[in-house]
Amino acid sequence: MEWKYPYKTKPFEHQRTALNKSAEANSYAYFMEMGTGKTKTAIDNIGYLYLRKEIDTVLIIAPKSVYLNWETEIEIHMPDVLKYKIYKIKNP
Repeated sequence: MEWKYPYKTKPFEHQRTALNKSAEANSYAYFMEMGTGKTKTAIDNIGYLYLRKEIDTVLIIAPKSVYLNWETEIEIHMPDVLKYKIYKIKNP
């Protein structure tokens, strides 16, 4: 099934394939190689589920070494039609 989604950044074919497979699944994991765009794929999946009103909140738990990467990637890939807020909890 090819699903409609207002991509902010165009996915590569392997990302589009993963998104199409995961779009209607109850659970799904992206077992993709390092550097192949898992974060972008996950962000697009989050946006899709939000637009379909299947989710309203997302919690991303990431190590200190990569959490800033998530913030940057969300800003790059989350479509402008979706308004979001990023909250960070830091250890003192």
